[in-house]
Amino acid sequence: MKKQVFKLTLASSLVSISVVLDIVFKVIIPNDNFGVPIYAIPLVIGSIILGPIYGAMMGLVSDVAGFFLMPRGEFNLLFSLSAMAWGTLPGLFLNKHSQRMGYYIVLFFTHLVATTVNTISLYFFVSKNYALTMLPLRIAMLPINVLVVGFISHYVLKFILEYGEFNTNLIEKK
Repeated sequence: MKKQVFKLTLASSLVSISVVLDIVFKVIIPNDNFGVPIYAIPLVIGSIILGPIYGAMMGLVSDVAGFFLMPRGEFNLLFSLSAMAWGTLPGLFLNKHSQRMGYYIVLFFTHLVATTVNTISLYFFVSKNYALTMLPLRIAMLPINVLVVGFISHYVLKFILEYGEFNTNLIEKK
């Protein structure tokens, strides 16, 4: 019971941070075409600490809450799959002791999946021309985004695990 409460508390805290980061960056950079997925950093950290199932739930809740707090267009669950990818894939392929290069490889693959899902969503729900026109820019931003998200998430996770007051028995993945 104590373990579940701890995991839910950590997951909800990271979701809250993700939503705040998402909204702040939507205000600072009001551009729907591209951007650095800063909101994904807490999702990546949560996925690695808590596992991919918690990460997927965190991604879904974060995306839905972020949309309803600051809507842009109509809500479509297909776009939420992108946030769920950020919350799932790192937890499947990384652990608390993964090397930095492993972060970059997994996050590159994760960002590629998220970009593909978003492009398919744009293709079907916005317009084919818009989706295909924006794709080269989104792909060009991929390496920059991976470096930023990888660098920050790696060092924040390292800091949390080194200086956090966590009982490691409470955060073991199942």
